[in-house]
Amino acid sequence: MLHMAQVNVSPQDLRKLAGVSKEDAIETLTMLGFPTEEMDDGNLDVEVTPNRPDALCAEGLARAIAAYKTGKPMKIRIGAPRIDVAVDKSVADARPVFCGAVVRGLEMDEALLRSLMQLQEKLHETLGRKRRKVAIGIHDLDAVSPPFRYFACGRSGVSFVPLERNEKMTPGEILRKHEKGVSYAHLVGEKCPMIADSQGEVLSFPPIINGERTKLALKTKNIFIDATGTSDDAVRQAVGIIAAALAFRGGNVEMISINGKPCRILEETRRAMPLKAAERLLGIKLGKAACAKLLLRMGHAVSGNSVCVQGYRTDVMSDADLIEDIAIAYGYNNFAPTLPSFPSIGKANPESPYHEILVGLGFDEAMTWTLSNERACANALLPASGAIGIENPLTEDFAIFRKAILPSLLSVLFESRNEKLPIKLYEIGPVGTPALEKRLAAVSMHPKASFSEIKGIVLALSDAAGMKIEVRAEDFGPFVPGRCAAIYLDGKRAGFFGEIAPQALSNFSLEQPVCALEMKI
Repeated sequence: MLHMAQVNVSPQDLRKLAGVSKEDAIETLTMLGFPTEEMDDGNLDVEVTPNRPDALCAEGLARAIAAYKTGKPMKIRIGAPRIDVAVDKSVADARPVFCGAVVRGLEMDEALLRSLMQLQEKLHETLGRKRRKVAIGIHDLDAVSPPFRYFACGRSGVSFVPLERNEKMTPGEILRKHEKGVSYAHLVGEKCPMIADSQGEVLSFPPIINGERTKLALKTKNIFIDATGTSDDAVRQAVGIIAAALAFRGGNVEMISINGKPCRILEETRRAMPLKAAERLLGIKLGKAACAKLLLRMGHAVSGNSVCVQGYRTDVMSDADLIEDIAIAYGYNNFAPTLPSFPSIGKANPESPYHEILVGLGFDEAMTWTLSNERACANALLPASGAIGIENPLTEDFAIFRKAILPSLLSVLFESRNEKLPIKLYEIGPVGTPALEKRLAAVSMHPKASFSEIKGIVLALSDAAGMKIEVRAEDFGPFVPGRCAAIYLDGKRAGFFGEIAPQALSNFSLEQPVCALEMKI
């Protein structure tokens, strides 16, 4: 399942930044691929896919609207570095990657403060992988004295006043007593990363907490951005996205230097205009001039046959991404439907009976990741032993090939827990046992979810698919003992169904009863 980030923006702020009405903003953002709706408080709730971190703020969304309306992409000028950061070798084993930037001449107001805090948090959750990959600090530059130093110390090596506190605390005390320290203590070892100024004043303890000294306020004019982490690309992208947002607000961006060398951000990339490939893939005749106009409306600068991709557009990695932008600017509703140019003969999908009966019973289909982790198995009270491991996984969330679909559907219920009940979901997909097999799983969450309900669904599925199954009373991990059963097909156990155990519900923070099934098909 693709998790969308929800960005809350003020229509008044969008009007100020992009010159559009609320209705125009909703229509344009939705057309650009950011589904938008008005909330009860009058603000707009915008869904942003993870591949567009530059749009996780009012500035990024307004920039996209402005480019589409005017056909004039934003040009950001980057000043030479005036501030140096000494990165000490002691951070090599703690949090090795550092990047930063300075933005001067801002006119701070409540809307900008709110947008900055939201952008920082959204980047932490998405690009930053909950601060593990990237952690960001945004500071009032005038409250400290450059140059800065990035180093690692012991848990009692320094003390400073953390954000929203009045007394000094050591790193060890923050990790034990501060709510942010308790939440993110697992990201820090015995060596604690620190950023301090020339007077020894601490700006930040990444990835945990900033110092109260550099807290942003309405009087803030000049800002220092820092980002630390484990990925050089991701850290630079985070700094660039925030700097670009502030530049759209009128700030003047300048690089910093690290150990005397310029730390470059927002570097543009040049690609050849994919005109022929776009015409072939989209099935339309564009011509060079029309193609250039569409690219300009998506924020890309065009010169001759060359396309200049702005540094904050981290999602553009190939011609396919530019072609997608061309299609968006052209308008998907403007593509004329045509019949296929080749003959084809349809045939029944063997999974069709399952889909038909479940949809008929009020279930919605879910599509979740086939990769999972041992934690998800444990939360669902399923053993992770014997799972197919992923060699060199990019994140611990995707460390194994899933052994069951049920943990994924319980996670979807958690994400949907505020939706109207009942919530009924199903999925058909592969699992590794370790042999690869196709399974069907379904969950139903509402106050009266019961064993009888899910048994009726199992019997309806078996009738629709023409299967002769046998139901036997057996206990199985995720289910309430005595309120579950096994499914046997041709004398072999093919699945389980029943009421989800209270412990599993608690592990997924679910407050309503859930009945579920998972079976081989």
